[in-house]
Amino acid sequence: MNKTLLILAIAAGLVGCQSNQTLEDVTLMNCTYPDAPEVEAPYWICDVMPQGVEIGGVGYAKKSVAGMSIMRDIATNDARKRLAQNFETNVNNLFQQAAESNIKSTNDSVVEEVVEQFKSVSKNVTSRTLVNSRVLRTQTSPAGGLYTLVGMDKATYDANVSKITATAGDRESELWQKFNNKKAAEELKAALSSLSTQ
Repeated sequence: MNKTLLILAIAAGLVGCQSNQTLEDVTLMNCTYPDAPEVEAPYWICDVMPQGVEIGGVGYAKKSVAGMSIMRDIATNDARKRLAQNFETNVNNLFQQAAESNIKSTNDSVVEEVVEQFKSVSKNVTSRTLVNSRVLRTQTSPAGGLYTLVGMDKATYDANVSKITATAGDRESELWQKFNNKKAAEELKAALSSLSTQ
């Protein structure tokens, strides 16, 4: 991996997959194919999402004698797995921010347990019901590998976040009953509401 690609990968990791960068912002950056580092690649291969894509995941399949159909399946599955991981991370970060800013009447261990519970809910919902993502781009590299971008637009992303928030809301009353704290339950409800309005 060349130095430019490494820097770009670190930057992408810091800002998350939900990058607000546009092609104009990154015109000074180089993007190359990881399996052919001497050849320039489209920016989406380096996790710079095209305009209109709220969140995405890039998948890869190495050149295979099994043929393009198998490669396409492998690359698409890899991209969907990465999209689910990125989505789960984004939603967990959103919830943690909402919880920290709204839940004030309880001790840190209770807030931590709620956040962990929400992470569990979001992981389960994400792995089972992440819906309406689609293949947006495919590209064959000069080395013969296949790259695939799977993503969601903002409306689809928001619908998936709402589904997770609703599921967490259903579990919220069960969780807070355990602590017998009405004020905390109200604050968690406010945290979940703030998620659905973002």
